[in-house]
Amino acid sequence: MKKFLLAVSAATLIFAMLFSACAPAADPVDPDQNDPPADPPVLTGGYEGTDGGVSFTLPALGESVALHTELQSAYLGEENAVVIGKYADGVNAGDGLDHRELSHPLPVTFTWEAAGISEGAEYLLRVGEGEEMQNVWSFSTTETSLAVYNLKLATTYYWSVEAEDTESGKAFFTTEGRGPRNLYVDGVANVRDLGGWLTESGGRFKQGLIYRCGRLNENYTGKTTITEAGKRTMLEELKIRTEIDLRGGKNDPSEHGNITQSPLGEGVAYHHLGMNWEGDMLTLNRAKLREIFTLLSDETNYPLIFHCSIGTDRTGLVAYLLGAIVGVRQEDLFRDYLFSNFAYIEGSRGITDIKNSYAADIDAAAGDTLAEKAKNYLTEKVRIPAEQIEEIVRILAG
Repeated sequence: MKKFLLAVSAATLIFAMLFSACAPAADPVDPDQNDPPADPPVLTGGYEGTDGGVSFTLPALGESVALHTELQSAYLGEENAVVIGKYADGVNAGDGLDHRELSHPLPVTFTWEAAGISEGAEYLLRVGEGEEMQNVWSFSTTETSLAVYNLKLATTYYWSVEAEDTESGKAFFTTEGRGPRNLYVDGVANVRDLGGWLTESGGRFKQGLIYRCGRLNENYTGKTTITEAGKRTMLEELKIRTEIDLRGGKNDPSEHGNITQSPLGEGVAYHHLGMNWEGDMLTLNRAKLREIFTLLSDETNYPLIFHCSIGTDRTGLVAYLLGAIVGVRQEDLFRDYLFSNFAYIEGSRGITDIKNSYAADIDAAAGDTLAEKAKNYLTEKVRIPAEQIEEIVRILAG
């Protein structure tokens, strides 16, 4: 294939790679022909690779790109996580926009310039992890710009563009490393990857395996609320295999809408494990936690999502336990819980909600670290087999 050059920029988080390249000299014009041969199509911009023996490199290549909005970044930069109320309140009406979902990340907007490509031609954008472009996401567009959401944290991405009989070299950039990895799934509030957080051992909770979110369908009526675009994100990009629905505990058995299949379709395994959210959550939900941990110890169930109604309390309990056993710092687990205030959760959540509900019980368990305390509590009090816990850690710990 012919090679062309490409450029990349980010919308709100702007980054740009611009250059002009010298193409190989054209063949001499045949005097017996009326027209000289046409120049090959060229896309200009940030580029790493070779074309006709010419190498191109740019200082902007490898730049770190932000994925959080300014408001989210301001909160994440606060030394004390409990000050969430300065930034979001779970309703997010402070700016006059009721029910505004402020939990979405920034997109990375890829931009390129085309010369010699037919008007209205279809471009294929490929974005992959590392120089070998693993776990590639592919997008089609007739525009020369495309916004892409939900890239992983602390990851170097390479990307290229194809059009007609032409392909580019590869440009690259690195995403910021600060958690959480919050996501945009159309029709679903409060979506985050549990992965991305640094652990006490110096590793990182693996990304792309387990996600927390709000409901995908209305409570009680069962009406699907995730959009078709949201389903494509869940199925094609996040590649969800399993849904664990925590709604509908003993006191509210029909909360989940009495559905028996995931709104994502029959290809996704649906498990309804209704939990109670009032009172001593660890004690009230021991039986359900055993079922949940059994599912999580089976690697074939991943990638998976779990959720309650708004993805905060029952979902927060499971997220806290998993983060704790993997080795995420307690301060970051508190911050992840409080980040839900950026979503429309119909009310605010504070640090006492998590401390009084279960964090204090975990802290009181035997052990020198939070991970040891959580493992000991789960094995001794909840009676989850130690081998299941260690298997989950093996699957999720980076």
